[in-house]
Amino acid sequence: MKKWLFLCAVLFLITGSVMALPSYSGLRGLNRTVDAKPIGAGEFSLALFSFLGMSDDTRTAQLAGGAEEVTDTEYDGTWYITAGVGLSEKLEIAGRFSYVWNCLSRDNIAGREDLPGGENENDDGFSEASFFLKYAIDSSGDLRIGLMPWAGFSIYNGGDSPYVTNYNQYDGIWYPEQPMFEMRRPMIGTNFSAGADLLASLDLHPVVIHTNIGYHYFKQNFQFTDHRYGTSDSVALDMDVEDPVFHLAVGFEYPMNKLTLFAEAEWRHFMKRDYEDGNGQSYDDMIIIQPGIRFPFSSGFAFDVVGAFALDNFDPEWSDLGHHAYQAGGNPTNAYRANYAPFPEGYYPSWGVGVNLMYSNDLREDPGSALMSGTIIDAVTGEFLEATVAFPGTAVQPANSDPGTGYYSVEVPEGSIAVAVNASGYVERTETIQVSGGHDISQDYALQPVPCTIMGSVTDIETGTAISSATVTAQDVPVSDMTGNDGLYEFDLDEGSWTITASAGGYLGASESVDFVSGDLVILDFQLQSVAFEPIYFIVNQYSIQPEYIIILDYIAEEIIANGLTVQISGHTDSDYTEEYNHTLSENRAMAVYDYLVDYGVNASSLTTVGYGETRPAVPNTSAANKALNRRAEFVVETISN
Repeated sequence: MKKWLFLCAVLFLITGSVMALPSYSGLRGLNRTVDAKPIGAGEFSLALFSFLGMSDDTRTAQLAGGAEEVTDTEYDGTWYITAGVGLSEKLEIAGRFSYVWNCLSRDNIAGREDLPGGENENDDGFSEASFFLKYAIDSSGDLRIGLMPWAGFSIYNGGDSPYVTNYNQYDGIWYPEQPMFEMRRPMIGTNFSAGADLLASLDLHPVVIHTNIGYHYFKQNFQFTDHRYGTSDSVALDMDVEDPVFHLAVGFEYPMNKLTLFAEAEWRHFMKRDYEDGNGQSYDDMIIIQPGIRFPFSSGFAFDVVGAFALDNFDPEWSDLGHHAYQAGGNPTNAYRANYAPFPEGYYPSWGVGVNLMYSNDLREDPGSALMSGTIIDAVTGEFLEATVAFPGTAVQPANSDPGTGYYSVEVPEGSIAVAVNASGYVERTETIQVSGGHDISQDYALQPVPCTIMGSVTDIETGTAISSATVTAQDVPVSDMTGNDGLYEFDLDEGSWTITASAGGYLGASESVDFVSGDLVILDFQLQSVAFEPIYFIVNQYSIQPEYIIILDYIAEEIIANGLTVQISGHTDSDYTEEYNHTLSENRAMAVYDYLVDYGVNASSLTTVGYGETRPAVPNTSAANKALNRRAEFVVETISN
């Protein structure tokens, strides 16, 4: 054991620089879950994982004074020494040596042991050598898919048998020299194991989710003599137990500035076991939950601190290799005994803690790199943003900016590299930068919010026809659009609450308040009410207002005031007299109307006047009746403010 630790320590000190870190398999990942993306061509990793599990299990001890419940404490120590290397950008291989220590500390019950304080039984040694291969089916983009086949072989060298054995006198459960099969993990490894997992990793920036799902196969060999206690009966057994297992592991990691938080769950379902005692409890499933913290260092080192707890219904009586049936006078078959065999690799401990030491680096010559850093802000408000800085087409891992300061930093390789900056609700920023090895780069980014789009139509409320040249504006911002012959408009707005107004000559305006969320497409149609005033008429050669038209002018004045109208007043005459005379007369008629409306209370700035003389007759001047229709003042609504 000391030689292995010394070798690992020497290798750790050879080089530096942070690379992807390994899982329990030696392949890139967390602890129990493997990342679908390989470590990278020419990169390697070394690690020493250690985990100590503890469980208190209640057992029935047949002592001299009768049956008594005892609570034994089990300790399961596991150490993995792993090494992995990337053969290409799609292929990664790894190897692992497993060293285990299994120990049972007996409950101190009078009559169970001669020695005061109880006694420990334990065994330890290298248990297995395993080999893992990972192939990336698709390692591009945020969703990565991979395949991981693996195989393991027993290398146990701990003594005469690979079981924890009772080396003391009879203690109410085990006889001397008998395997202690009712422990959670009485075995030191399995004879052979193999399997394959489908790997999937989803990068949600910054959270990354890993899923491993697969089929595992284990083969154990049991060679021992089962004794029927209280008699001289015994039977020598040499039997193989095969276990197909459905495996599912899920991991979540959240990279932060100087550490990574992660949590994992692993489920194993033993497909051939049928543990049911009629009380609703079954023992063919086991689940462990394992949160942890990873601390990476710039030298290439990292270490994990993890905790774990199991969700299970473990009962020692279901792990005695069928001894209960033999002790009861039966002659159980090997198939029956196999159903009660200890689980390969053991049952998960009730709880445990672990500390891992890891190192990664690149076997290839360093092409040179630089530290790229900066801040990311909102281009409109100047607020700091939580964003992701990615490098498409490279092996550089994306960097996440701190939401409080907008700061990010990342090591980038020498040369021309593409940069893509993304934040939720903002337009992606892309560019290509040139990196010179050893020269740090400061790159700040201001991201534009994804605009909101508003579009719709402006139509006449009575006829439904499109209104051309209508203006649609957003309150307090210089954003607007004018409709074409189809009456349609469209423009972009920033996120927020805006009042949208549509206006057109000869129509009452319409407004509506709308809340816009970044990236929204809002459809807003306007239907406008047309505004038209009937003309008033004058006596021959006069411009005084006749009494019968006072009610019309009062109505017009009220509408102008109420709706904020801007109106042009035009004066007209018939064709009698000279053109010069008629032009002056038409101006006087327009001014007479103007004066009346202003006296009524209309703001003078809302009115304009023009005299057209005889140039714009309503009807031909061919009769006295027609000439009366041409002696008039007309009203043209030019704009409406609300």
